[in-house]
Amino acid sequence: MRFNRLHPPAEPAEAESIYTRMALGERAPDWRPHVVANFVSSADGKATFHGRSGPLGASDGDRRSFHLLRTQVDAILAGTGTLGAERYGRMVRDEQLAQIRVAEGLEAQPLSVTISRSGAVPFDIPLFADERSTVALYAPDALQVPPGCAASVHLHPLADGPDALAGVMRSLRAEHGVRSLLLEGGPTLLGAMVAEDLVDELFLTVATALAGGAESAVSAGPPLARPLELELVWVLERDGHLFLRYARRR
Repeated sequence: MRFNRLHPPAEPAEAESIYTRMALGERAPDWRPHVVANFVSSADGKATFHGRSGPLGASDGDRRSFHLLRTQVDAILAGTGTLGAERYGRMVRDEQLAQIRVAEGLEAQPLSVTISRSGAVPFDIPLFADERSTVALYAPDALQVPPGCAASVHLHPLADGPDALAGVMRSLRAEHGVRSLLLEGGPTLLGAMVAEDLVDELFLTVATALAGGAESAVSAGPPLARPLELELVWVLERDGHLFLRYARRR
């Protein structure tokens, strides 16, 4: 599968040559993972259609980039709302993608990470029924994993306060050795991570579609005190869809 490279201008290239060998973990600061977010947006700036991102990310290019990005990180973070709405299962199901991970020095399966302030966790989704999956779950102390959960679940207390997510990042680095983390959703969690200045890169697919209505924007929550500056790393194109990569300007 080939992408047109618009910025910086270059010859078209295969997806695997673009979305692999990123060495994201080498960019991690001392105390937390290097965090990249991957989101899809309609042309009118909406992150979902009828509550799900799937209809916007239906192109073959978006699906391929989505799965290849999963080969580049130690762990994948999604909020409980995204886990439930998208019915998450095992993070890497294709054996060739698992082999890419192993060739790059990563475990065949990434660590799954989720955060719940309320303690409402969708334990009925395929992820928790998969014995090959390992989940780091940050939630209130009283939460219990239900009997019969096949996945290996590591429960961690979730602290209160304005830097709670920074505490999660510290724990992932110290207790699970996570040096690179992919954030996949949803908008509320992205907004909270941005508010704590924990997002280093944003991969954004702009789909050739309009969502309309009152669907969520890519990032939700209170406005920042000031905009966080980004640098445009690349612009790719396939079938009219744009694939943007931004890096946090520090």
